[in-house]
Amino acid sequence: MSILDTGRDLRRLNELTGILLKYGFADMIRRLGMAAPFEQAGKLMRQSVDRDMLTMEPGERLRRALEEMGPTFVKLGQILATRVDLFPMDWIEQFEKLQDNARALPYEKLLPKIEKSLGKPVDKVFISIDPKPIGVASIGQVHRAVTRSGEQVVLKVQKPGIRSRIESDLRLLDQVAKLAADNSVELRRYRPVELVREFERSLTRELDFTSESRNADRIRENMKGIKWLVIPKVYWEYTSAVLSVQEYIEGIPARQTDRIEDAGLDRKLIARRGATAAWKMALEDGFFHADPHPGNFLILPGNRIAMLDYGMVGKLTRARQEQMVQIMKSVVMQEPEGCASVLASWADGIPVKFEQLTADIEDIITRYYGIALAELDAPALLLDITSLLRNHDLVLPSDIALLIKAIITLEGFGRVLDPSFDVMSEAEPLIKRMVRIRYSPGRLARSLSMRALDMVDKLYAPPPAQGSQRGGTGVGIDPRHLERLVGRLERSQYRLVQTGLTVAGILCGSLLLAGRVAPTIWDISVFGLMILLASGTWSIWMMLVARRHLREWE
Repeated sequence: MSILDTGRDLRRLNELTGILLKYGFADMIRRLGMAAPFEQAGKLMRQSVDRDMLTMEPGERLRRALEEMGPTFVKLGQILATRVDLFPMDWIEQFEKLQDNARALPYEKLLPKIEKSLGKPVDKVFISIDPKPIGVASIGQVHRAVTRSGEQVVLKVQKPGIRSRIESDLRLLDQVAKLAADNSVELRRYRPVELVREFERSLTRELDFTSESRNADRIRENMKGIKWLVIPKVYWEYTSAVLSVQEYIEGIPARQTDRIEDAGLDRKLIARRGATAAWKMALEDGFFHADPHPGNFLILPGNRIAMLDYGMVGKLTRARQEQMVQIMKSVVMQEPEGCASVLASWADGIPVKFEQLTADIEDIITRYYGIALAELDAPALLLDITSLLRNHDLVLPSDIALLIKAIITLEGFGRVLDPSFDVMSEAEPLIKRMVRIRYSPGRLARSLSMRALDMVDKLYAPPPAQGSQRGGTGVGIDPRHLERLVGRLERSQYRLVQTGLTVAGILCGSLLLAGRVAPTIWDISVFGLMILLASGTWSIWMMLVARRHLREWE
C-alpha cells in the first residue's frame, strides 16, 4: 500500500510532517528520499526552524518530536531506548525521558466501552468506580473500583479510537522504514524495517490487555516460591482485550525513599530483593519484567515488594541464558575467544572479522582483570560490548537488547534505594549454579556427543558461497577460527573416549569382582580389583582436572 493511500493517512502524514520540520529534521527527510511525498502532503521543505530548536542536541529534538507526535511514537521511542547496541547513551537517555503527555478522558466517555466489554451495566459488577483516574497513559486509563463481593480492584480501560490511530501510524512507519532502508546507507545500519516490525509486534500485544494479564499470571506462577514478592491478581471473569481488571495493592512507591525510611523499612534489603527477583526471572525462568524502573514497584510492610505493569516483558531461551553466562564467565576468566564466539553467533549471517573482534574484546576484558564475579560492573561491561558491536556493524538480538536494558534499569532502581547497590552481587549465586549445571558430567557428555555430530555435519556440508567481507574478502568465518574449532573437537572427542573407557573399566571390574573370576585372593578377583582401582583412579584424576578449570566459579 502506498504511503498516501488513504485520506486518513494523508492527514496524519501532514500532521507528522509539520512536527518533523518544526524540530529541524528537513535534511533527514531529504536523505530518506521522502521529500516528494511530504511535499504532496502540503508542507514546504524550506520551512524555517525555531532558533531554540537549533541549540538542542539532535537526541533531545527527536525526543520532543516523538512526544508531540503522540502515543505510537512515544512507544516507538521507548522501544528504541532498549537498543543500546544501536544508539549512543546520550540518545538512550533522551528516549528514556519520553513521557506520555496524555490527557485524562472523562469517565463518561469510557463507560460505554466498559459496559460493552462486561456485557452488562457496571452496577451489576461493581459497587462503585472512582471517576477520577489514578493513572493516565496514551493507550489506557486506570480507575479504582470495588466489586460486588467487596474486593478492591483497578480497571485499566483502553481509550476509544486509539487502535485505529495506532494502526494508521504503523502503516506510515512501515513505509518510512522501507524508504530509509532503500535510500540511506547511514540509516540502513539501524535495521529500520526489522525495528519497525519488532515495534509493531510489541505494540500489537500491548493493545491486547489480555496479553499483559497472561504475562502477570505466568510470572506469578514462576515466582510463587518467593513469599515477599507480590504480583497483582487478575480477575479473568471481567478482563478482555480492552479492559483489564486486577487486584488493587496499597503500598509506598519505590521512588519515595523518605516514606520508606519513615515506615521503618530496610532499603538495602528491598534493593537486594528486587534484584534477586529480576535475576531469577531472567536467568532461571527465561521470562522477565523488561521495565523494572522504580515506578513499577510498590513497597509493602515487612520489606515486601509488589511488582506492577507487565506490558513489556522479555523472553530468553535456555541457549540465550547460557550465552549471557558465557560472556560473563569469559570476562572473569580472561577468555576473549569465548566471548567473541558468542557475539559472532549473533551476526545472523553477516560476515565477521573474527580475529579483529577477538582483539577488541581482549582490550575490553583486560580492564576487568582480577575482578571477582560479584564485583563485576555488569551494566558497564554490557555497554562496552554493545559499543564494540556498533563498531563492527553488528546488531544485538532483540531479546538480548531487552535484557541489557532491563539490567541497566534495574541498576537504577537499586541505586534509588541504596546508593551502594551492586546488581551483580545478587546474580552471582544464580550464575554459579548455572555454570555447575552446565559443566556437570552428564551434561558435558551429552553436549560433547551432540557437538561432535554437529561439527561432522558441518564439515560434510557444501562450502558457503563466496562473498565480500566488510573491509576485505572471504567468507564470514576466519579459517584460523575453523582450525581452533577442529582442535577443540578433537580434544572433546578424546575426552569423550576417555570417559567411555573409564565407565567401561568400572563396569568390567565390578562384573569380575561380582563373578569372583580367577585368579582370586581371599575370594576376590585380582583382575577385577586391579581394573576397578585403575578406572577409579583415572576418573578421580579427570574430575580434579575439570575442578581446576571451574575453581574460580566456586
